[in-house]
Amino acid sequence: MYQMTTEIPFTCTGADGRLKLHEAAVLLMNCCQFQEYQEVEFCHFLRRNNLAIFLFSIQMDLIRLPEFREKVTTAVKIYGCKSIYGLRRLTMHDEKGELCLISNATGAFVDMNTGKAIKLDPDNIALKFDEAEPMECLPRKIPVPTDNGTHADPFRVTRSMLDPNGHLTSPVYISAAADVLPENFTYNRVRFEFKQQFKYNTLVCPVLFLPDEKTAVVDLRSDDGMSCAVAEFTTF
Repeated sequence: MYQMTTEIPFTCTGADGRLKLHEAAVLLMNCCQFQEYQEVEFCHFLRRNNLAIFLFSIQMDLIRLPEFREKVTTAVKIYGCKSIYGLRRLTMHDEKGELCLISNATGAFVDMNTGKAIKLDPDNIALKFDEAEPMECLPRKIPVPTDNGTHADPFRVTRSMLDPNGHLTSPVYISAAADVLPENFTYNRVRFEFKQQFKYNTLVCPVLFLPDEKTAVVDLRSDDGMSCAVAEFTTF
């Protein structure tokens, strides 16, 4: 397990004074990255085999988003390895120890030589798995409606949006999806499925679907219509 404590800064809060959704994702992703560095033998294993871990899916259940200047503790536990996937549970607690957010993240092990996901044997990985906090985990794949989609304004990927791998960062995907929701739409569960990476100067074309009054699905497409990532916003 790895955990870090952060005071919520002004620049990470929205008009309601609470932590923005994509900034919450930033904290989760940073915690995952720092946890990976902490596992020295595991890092050496990845480097020796030229492997990387790419986020395939994430589910965030929001009990409440903390406010400006609150101190929160974000923690991550690796609780399993299944086929090509590594499984992480992430939590965010306030100063009273009360849960603000719980998340399940699935990462794929990718061979950087071939660009393909590979299976790993859990017994051959230099990691000690933790017991994860209980959570209702929905399937990784998110169905996309076929009718009545509303096309939002596209945007082009700039250099400032890229991560060290030259891909659009995960929090930008999340903010892009959340930005096209109807103004008064409420939710407390977010699922995201990543399919293809957006790279520099490519066009991101969001399409919004509202299959019912409690569900919003945002399909982030390339300019040729390929679905690259899908977000679902619901209430649990």
